[in-house]
Amino acid sequence: MAPGFVDLHVHLLPGVDDGPPDLDATLELAGLEVADGIDTATATPHVASVDVAEIPARVAEVNRALRKEGIPLVVEGGGELSARGVGRLSPAELDGIAHGPAGARWILLEAPLDGAVATLHRAADQLRDAGYGIVLAHPERCHPLFDHDMGGLRRELALGSLAQVSSSSLAGLHGIRARRNAVRMLRSGCAGLISSDAHGPRRPPSLTAAMHAACELGLTHEHAHALVAETPRSLLERGLRPVAHIGEGAAGCGRYVAGSDLSEGRRSFGAASAAAPSRT
Repeated sequence: MAPGFVDLHVHLLPGVDDGPPDLDATLELAGLEVADGIDTATATPHVASVDVAEIPARVAEVNRALRKEGIPLVVEGGGELSARGVGRLSPAELDGIAHGPAGARWILLEAPLDGAVATLHRAADQLRDAGYGIVLAHPERCHPLFDHDMGGLRRELALGSLAQVSSSSLAGLHGIRARRNAVRMLRSGCAGLISSDAHGPRRPPSLTAAMHAACELGLTHEHAHALVAETPRSLLERGLRPVAHIGEGAAGCGRYVAGSDLSEGRRSFGAASAAAPSRT
């Protein structure tokens, strides 16, 4: 059986933030993940809502419950870090929510919903200075990033951040503007991956639908599949090393290389999707 999708942004831990209130609800959400074709997920609670040191034990509890119930989902630990929260964490806490091997560690950084782009840029610069790559969570919901021909977003991508579009945005759950921004990212090549940002039955995972939506926008099936499978899996296994220049053929959006050793000629993130997306 071919590997399934990988969801790098889902609020799965019970009783932590605005995700599942208890373990039963976590198991229900995990079942929805599996039904959507997902076999691996990272639990990404809002870091401000949890003691980072407790995340591994909470993830282990969820994995034990999943095995007991026969739900074929592997959960890894992580966290969604707000821009204002970056300076509040110790180096050990930052590493506790990071993913990837040494030399290619990355953190899921939340694009602020209040539109505080300057705060986001400062936080991203802090993480880069600390040696972390950045996966930018739901930038389509931070509308000022799209002013001036997506100038704020392109600035982050040019500095090596990878943009994670939420499937819930493509589904229209966050309004017309967020959906329009998500579509714009896919068509311009600025979307590095798609994750669910699922919270429960009212905000379920929808990676399959997002992949089909990407194809309807003109992306090849290979490209769309990479956004929900190959790229996120490679991020977990090989990490993220940014390439600090504007990539050609991607409408000014950044290019990303898996892992920490470029000398081996490893392919760019989304290389399976290297064909230029439709701009229609």
